[in-house]
Amino acid sequence: MPEAATPAADVQPRVWRRGPARREAILDAAAELVGEIGYANVTVDAIATRARTSKATMYVRWPSKAELIADALLRHAQGDVPLVAVDTGELRGDLRAHVGRIVRSLCEGKLSALRVVEAIRDDPALRERVRTQIERASAEVGAQLVAQALARGEIPDQVDGGAVLMLAVGQLLTRALLDGQAPDPLYQLRLVDDVLLPMFHCPRKKAAARHKDHPSKRSRARA
Repeated sequence: MPEAATPAADVQPRVWRRGPARREAILDAAAELVGEIGYANVTVDAIATRARTSKATMYVRWPSKAELIADALLRHAQGDVPLVAVDTGELRGDLRAHVGRIVRSLCEGKLSALRVVEAIRDDPALRERVRTQIERASAEVGAQLVAQALARGEIPDQVDGGAVLMLAVGQLLTRALLDGQAPDPLYQLRLVDDVLLPMFHCPRKKAAARHKDHPSKRSRARA
């Protein structure tokens, strides 16, 4: 396959970076190129040119294109800090915060949900790495959410929080693809109240006032 063209503006003198700065430049370049031209058209040469580094440097850390792009997608989704559960003081608020975080990772920036789906569809190795990353992150955050809710006495027993969050990822990704845009706040709220909270065996009274804090509901109430 011919090398993907790299915009002339990106062909600049190489700047030697070390450590985290070099890694960030490479991952940013990889994510940007996938967003711009699609995974199939991205080459390691193009990433090296965009990041102003050498292929040899990249291959030391990422032996394959799939491994490099998988790490780039992960960084795009969660940034450079470990993904941990938000503690708002209640399970409903924690879930709303995490759902919002998933939506931002899918829909913000140049790397759209469609580009991500195209990438993992076309490369089985990349698909496996991305699936593993999402499952691991969901399991870790889900366990934290369960622990927080148990400590507050909000849920009666243990729940597979990772499975619940994986369902949330699937719902939000599908909605983003079908609508061509980020799931709106009301959809996110309904997902939390009508789907996720019941899966945590959270007493229904916790969600009895659902949607009351949505702006459109308040406006209609005043009218």
